[in-house]
Amino acid sequence: MPPRRVLPWVAPLLACIALAAAIGPALARPIGPILHERIPPDPREDLAMNALLEGDLPAALETTSGVVPAPDLHVLPDPRESTYGPSSRDRFVPDRDTSRPEMGSYDDPFTPPTAPYKRLHAYDGVGADYQLYVRSEQRVDVPIGGPPPGPNDDAFYADLVVDVEHDRNTRIPSVGPGARIVRAALAVGAEELPPRVTKDGAENWFLQVGTNRARVRARLVMELAVARAAVGAKLSDPPWSDLPRIPALPANVAREAAAVRSAIGVDRAMRPREAIEKIASYFRSFAESNDPPGGRGSIYLDLALSKKGVCRHRAFAFLVTAQSLGVPTRLVTNEAHAWIEVYDSTLWRRIDLGGAAPFAAVTSGATGAAGDRTGYPPPPDGSVSARSLPRGVDMGDEAWASGGALSASPMNDDRPPSVVSIDVAGMDVHRGQPLGVHGEVRADAEPCPHVGVEVWVRSASAQTGFRLGKVATSDDGHFSDDIVVSTDVPLGEYEVVARTAGDARCGAGRSD
Repeated sequence: MPPRRVLPWVAPLLACIALAAAIGPALARPIGPILHERIPPDPREDLAMNALLEGDLPAALETTSGVVPAPDLHVLPDPRESTYGPSSRDRFVPDRDTSRPEMGSYDDPFTPPTAPYKRLHAYDGVGADYQLYVRSEQRVDVPIGGPPPGPNDDAFYADLVVDVEHDRNTRIPSVGPGARIVRAALAVGAEELPPRVTKDGAENWFLQVGTNRARVRARLVMELAVARAAVGAKLSDPPWSDLPRIPALPANVAREAAAVRSAIGVDRAMRPREAIEKIASYFRSFAESNDPPGGRGSIYLDLALSKKGVCRHRAFAFLVTAQSLGVPTRLVTNEAHAWIEVYDSTLWRRIDLGGAAPFAAVTSGATGAAGDRTGYPPPPDGSVSARSLPRGVDMGDEAWASGGALSASPMNDDRPPSVVSIDVAGMDVHRGQPLGVHGEVRADAEPCPHVGVEVWVRSASAQTGFRLGKVATSDDGHFSDDIVVSTDVPLGEYEVVARTAGDARCGAGRSD
């Protein structure tokens, strides 16, 4: 499809954008002189001048993915944005569904995006029934303010839509263990509210707000920093005596964990790093299975000894096994992935055991510059056994370099791939105006009904992607809708691309 041009509109602050892959008559072209064209701010200039916004937030950050602009604190939340609300899900309940996870959506409020490692729920206690919980629910403040990210830190913006009310805790995500808040601001439109962030013993974060108002939907923007070594570096190698003592497991759990340790061949005669490496290697060898594990009368034994499971099963069984050795361990989850964190006497460090749920799209706050959302490249996993393992972030290898959308399929996806077609209603379209799209999704020559289809525009030259919206197919696999082109899309030439995660029958696919 020929690329299309983004052209200026004659009215103030408006422009038209010509999008590729259209069939049909062109929209009326504007004529006459250009009266106004907004010049977007240059984040590099903001960075050089140390420009500050509300709450002393920097107007731009230097990150591992380049210079990124700050989100707009005062943009009112859009109903389509993901929202973080009052705290819930205080327990992790293990299960025996070891089949391939379904495709799903994932909200990434961070710039650069951290998918799939948004740290949302963490657990560090094991009950006699094998449910996981937070051992210490006592909350302490996460300080807001402090030194900017240093040479051994990575920097991020967070752009969160939150439901807050007086004396209620709103669970919010962080970027990694030990993350700190350099700056933060909370607002409902022009009205700013005083934010307070606390954390429990497993480093779950919660937002509180000093207001007597009933529940209000607000926008929280933060500058965050995390030690690079915490999210990807080789474990230190202390003796066992340097690790903090952790509470003993329930007697029944400890007995069964001893049997698993014996099967793995790991004990305290090894140094902690060697033991952790060997346990990680064992659980990374697990495979998904449609045949639920059973027969031993214990969900932990059934999972650990059958070597069946996806990310949440691997992380759960690792935690129990490692804690039985005396290794401080936490399980961390979000809507797409689960992994573990271990403390090596220096830092809490993330270890990915694989088996993540594949996801089709990453959504993000509406105020960030989509074209600048280059994915965060975390340091490589330092564990020897992980060097040949695809990391969770590698699921995004088909992502557009700066669009923030990920398309991923499991390594053994046996679904037929979807064939996606898309046409648009004209060659040129104005920013802020609807773009008519229609197309079809089929797999094995059969329609794919009621599957979600994301519509993107992509720069023909820079490969910059902007998500316009999402539609759904009808009973016959066709879709048709009008999608408003965001005013944030810069002038330029683009092509239109549609992509789908599919469903239980239809695999993932995209139009190009």
